[in-house]
Amino acid sequence: MFSITVRSEKEDKRIPIAVASDVMFDIQLLLTHIGESLISEEFGSYNRPAEALVGRFTLFMDPDSGGISFRTSAGNGPSTLMDKAMNMLKVTMDKMGSGSGTYWMEDNFKDPVYRSMVLFDLMELSKHMSPERGFSLIFGIDDKERTFVPLDIEKGRAFLSGKGKSSRGNIVGILHGVQSKRNVPLYGFTVGDDRVKISFRSKDVESDAAKHVNSPVLVNGTLRYSDEGELLEVADIDSAELFDKKAFTHMISADRDVPLARPLEASVSYDASSQIWKLTYPDLGISSSDQEWDTAVAGLHDYFVFLCDNYLSKDDNELSEEEAEVKNTLNSLIDSA
Repeated sequence: MFSITVRSEKEDKRIPIAVASDVMFDIQLLLTHIGESLISEEFGSYNRPAEALVGRFTLFMDPDSGGISFRTSAGNGPSTLMDKAMNMLKVTMDKMGSGSGTYWMEDNFKDPVYRSMVLFDLMELSKHMSPERGFSLIFGIDDKERTFVPLDIEKGRAFLSGKGKSSRGNIVGILHGVQSKRNVPLYGFTVGDDRVKISFRSKDVESDAAKHVNSPVLVNGTLRYSDEGELLEVADIDSAELFDKKAFTHMISADRDVPLARPLEASVSYDASSQIWKLTYPDLGISSSDQEWDTAVAGLHDYFVFLCDNYLSKDDNELSEEEAEVKNTLNSLIDSA
């Protein structure tokens, strides 16, 4: 149970429905965007997660206590991802409501898109809980009550218009290259469906990148986004490596999610002619492909969870030799022992 209470500082201690509704909506958005950020980070997403994956982050009003409750499952099984998102919600409200400021946001929300979303949600919550309105927000963390302290809205806006739209980090895209009329190489970079500007810190880095034209490349640089969250530029790139593998530590499907004891490292390939991504994990016979990266990744995760559901609950004597090998491989990835 997530404990959260709105209190009135006025003589009339009643809480208007409009105020309670505003707070509930703000908290729901915070949890959803935090949950989306966790999925996006795991998938290496170009787009926001599919609705089927985000449904696990829905909050409910408990009919008996009137408090807020949430499902500990997603579809047919447990969701440790929901627990992780809920814990992050509590910590975010605690840290940002105790004066930690935007530095904490930069350290804990590396993706500028979700960092901006979460900060905007916190600003909206702060408006609804401002001292001028005469209400305060109490929430429970580690069985102790905390009071949410509203953010400085002007400082939040200044951050969103500045550092909130840029970050130093990694991103994967398709590198394109052509020769100009002066025989000078020109490069383009496609991230998802968007073409973005790129610039290199040095000629050596540019030379490294040139080896992988028309291939997926992992670059590290300064990511700059628009107000709408669209990636505009990757500047001052200091490394560019062929992206041919992707490690996953948490397998996520609409039905449930499976945290791993050791990473599953999938092989990644890209066919420039058909613009199709392909991810494979031969040890489990998993292969998933699509023109959309997010869809290809989701297919790999779905297949892994499907294998878990179909093999882990069976006794070895019910399985063929090949099926037993699949079960052993799954256990080696999941069991911490």
